[in-house]
Amino acid sequence: MLGSNMAQTKYNATGKWTQNTEDVINKKVGAICQPVRNLVFVKVAKCGGSTLTNIFQRYGEAHNLTFLLPKPNTSSIKQEDILEHIGKPVNMIVQHAQYNEELMKKLMPNDTVYIGLIREPLRHLKSLYNYKKLGNIPSMPTLAEFEENPWKYTHTNRMKSLMNNQSRWYGLKNFIKGKLNKDVNLTAKFVEKIAKQFDLILVTDHMKESLVLLKDVLCWTLDDMLFVSHKVANENIVNFNTGGLQESNEHTPNMDIAVKNMRRYSRVDYGMFDFFNYTLWERIKTKGDAFRNDLRQFEDKLRFLHSTCYYAKESLALSEEYIEKVVHEDTSSADYKCHRMLLPPTQYGHYIIRPKQDN
Repeated sequence: MLGSNMAQTKYNATGKWTQNTEDVINKKVGAICQPVRNLVFVKVAKCGGSTLTNIFQRYGEAHNLTFLLPKPNTSSIKQEDILEHIGKPVNMIVQHAQYNEELMKKLMPNDTVYIGLIREPLRHLKSLYNYKKLGNIPSMPTLAEFEENPWKYTHTNRMKSLMNNQSRWYGLKNFIKGKLNKDVNLTAKFVEKIAKQFDLILVTDHMKESLVLLKDVLCWTLDDMLFVSHKVANENIVNFNTGGLQESNEHTPNMDIAVKNMRRYSRVDYGMFDFFNYTLWERIKTKGDAFRNDLRQFEDKLRFLHSTCYYAKESLALSEEYIEKVVHEDTSSADYKCHRMLLPPTQYGHYIIRPKQDN
């Protein structure tokens, strides 16, 4: 039901922006392909961004690149962290940080590539709702109740933060400057702004296809894009630590009303998703057989990888002993790449990247 609703609205939502889709679809890699070293990735919460951050961390470590890291014991990069590093060499920002065009352009080199991530908003809402455990708080509605009438519950900041949650990571709050979320033109203007400033917005719901396209944008290799899903890891870690007792709020059975309501309630998020999902597939079309061959090869590589590299008790428990083993593992070890793929971004940054950069 969810997928069919999305398909029916895609053309209508994107048709009015055709003059901008052409610009996005026809974005090309430079004539001489040089591997990208300077990169900003907007890691939107609950969009599968940890999987991507791990890809960028592994590439950066292998190529001795410098990361802007969150302060110790935190997981997000704040505005003051960016300000403190202006004038210092930074190659990559890949952990949670709200996009700030002015500050990031002051910090990063001129040839920096900007990458984003977006997810179908109802799937994102469910993931975020369960992550925050909102439906398990007696004073809060269940996910189904919220979807059936979101406006009824926006009297608290906690619930209001669900409105256009993904777009907030792209600077929506500063963009609207207090304007109401009712202006369709405002949505189009915001999406156009992001489309101009970002080289590629990946779609969580089509991760493999997104990564093959990203490979071309970054001029990296398919091997650089290999991954083990950290979404699966996060769920398994929760189950491992709670004995499988984690509660989950489900969508309302009336998905038609949920889609209708959330398209009004999170108008900008849906505008973002519709536009960048559409342009992702249009960009893929322009690549023809070359893309299909790359995707087939990528899927073969992933199948082989996942047959030998997967989460076990020690990689889920993340004990100090296990982390120490991974940190000091020799690059010639057969498990070296796998162990780094399994390491969550927070631990990767704290235990591997930070000590190297501090030396």
